[in-house]
Amino acid sequence: MTLESTQDTSQLDKALLQNSSQSRRSLFEIPEGVTYLNCANMAPQLRSITAMGIDAVRAKATPWTIPFSQWFSQPEELRSLAAQVMGADADGVAVVPSVSYGIATAAANLPIASGQSIVILDREFPSNVYAWRELAKKKNGRLITVVREPGENWTGALLRAIDETTAIVSIPQCHWTDGSKVDLELVGDRARAAPRW
Repeated sequence: MTLESTQDTSQLDKALLQNSSQSRRSLFEIPEGVTYLNCANMAPQLRSITAMGIDAVRAKATPWTIPFSQWFSQPEELRSLAAQVMGADADGVAVVPSVSYGIATAAANLPIASGQSIVILDREFPSNVYAWRELAKKKNGRLITVVREPGENWTGALLRAIDETTAIVSIPQCHWTDGSKVDLELVGDRARAAPRW
């Protein structure tokens, strides 16, 4: 490959990247000149999602026009689509109005004995803290808040924290404050393999 053809390829790559970036930008309400990087906390939503949300709110203004069949068919379709994305079964997907509601439902139904622990991440979003704090207090358990050591990732910190007293591990796939990834497969394997007392 000549230097000239390398430069042509590089320019083509840059043009494709810019084109791709511009076409992706048009899918969102992100104005030119804005670079938004806080997607671990709250990502911009697609224009198509905004339009669907507006349509849903408008439909609620005239509820008599919504066929009764949609009350059940739409959530079931959503569960099925979500299951496909996750490679799961639709029966394993629940639709809840908020994360805190889902966590509270889990906390009300998961077993924990006196002296056992619940593991969460340090600086976790509040929706994933309060219900576990209350459950640990109610069952005389312990809430373990995992803190990373300098240079350690969340996965390593979690693997270090899970032990024979661990009853529940409630973690996201990435930390909301900085987007740091958590290897859920490794953590799940460790939680299932930990000896129980």
